[in-house]
Amino acid sequence: MKWRYGVGSCVYSSPAIGSDGSVYVGSDDDYLYAINPEGTLKWRYQTGDYVSSSPAIGSDGTVYVGSEGGDLIAIFSSGALANSAWPKFHHDNKNTGRVGGGR
Repeated sequence: MKWRYGVGSCVYSSPAIGSDGSVYVGSDDDYLYAINPEGTLKWRYQTGDYVSSSPAIGSDGTVYVGSEGGDLIAIFSSGALANSAWPKFHHDNKNTGRVGGGR
């Protein structure tokens, strides 16, 4: 194990990884977390309700996530989706769910 970061409740969402290595994940404690590549807290945002959906990161660095309260939350952050083998749920921003991203 490289690191572990404890949040205040259960985590049901899959993380999304930013191009700077930040890890974004929602929790049932009503927060969206941004965790630095070394496992320390970068920031957290209180959403007002559970966050069980998986975050997505736009090309401009905006992190999008839905809450159980019916809100879509958009938070500007530092960098686009990571250019890696599998940086988010369903693989890429087109949600291809395929290694390599092609159809």
